[in-house]
Amino acid sequence: MHTFLIFSHVFCGGTVLLLGLIQFLNRKGSANHILMGRIYVGAMWWICLSAWTIISFYRFSAFLMVIAVLTFHASFVGVRILRRKKEGSEKWYDWAVSIVTLLFGIGIIIYGGHLYFNTPNTILAFLCVLFGVFTSLNATQDLRFFIRKPEVEKGWWIKQHIGAMGGSYIAAITAFAVQNPNIFMPGSSYQWLLWILPGVIGTPIVSLMSKKWVRKLA
Repeated sequence: MHTFLIFSHVFCGGTVLLLGLIQFLNRKGSANHILMGRIYVGAMWWICLSAWTIISFYRFSAFLMVIAVLTFHASFVGVRILRRKKEGSEKWYDWAVSIVTLLFGIGIIIYGGHLYFNTPNTILAFLCVLFGVFTSLNATQDLRFFIRKPEVEKGWWIKQHIGAMGGSYIAAITAFAVQNPNIFMPGSSYQWLLWILPGVIGTPIVSLMSKKWVRKLA
């Protein structure tokens, strides 16, 4: 089982990295975009499920568990936003995923505080707090949207869709980088930057792309 989980996790990871790049280049709404998007999401959800299983039963890591939750949340929202656009309402599982994600985010912040005050691993403590805050803010943003039902701009759904799917792709790149640090920073004492650089570089690109598509729909 462990071998199957590892190999399937790696296979789906490679699939996500390839399809994510193609999806950014594909024409949005085309048949190819929809088909590849479904494969991408299926592979991403298996990555998260296999990661949770490996972490829970074979190699526990509270930090990686939260990264898996964050990744699933982003891809889940990316899919659901297209359904919510048509239905005009949220389902119970939209609430459930956001609430669970928020709880995990708060939990990793507390864990980061514990590491900072009780261990010498300040870098991991910093990363736990950073990702915990980011995870909590994402979930809180969803919950506020569900509760307040604010007036939204035209094309709001495409902005959120691209932002969420782009976020899941950045998470996949981050996971690949930190699992293979010697490919990118061989022998460096700054390999911890691989946790941050994909987000720093990728977030502005995703933001520009979402704004471009919002303007097209305006």
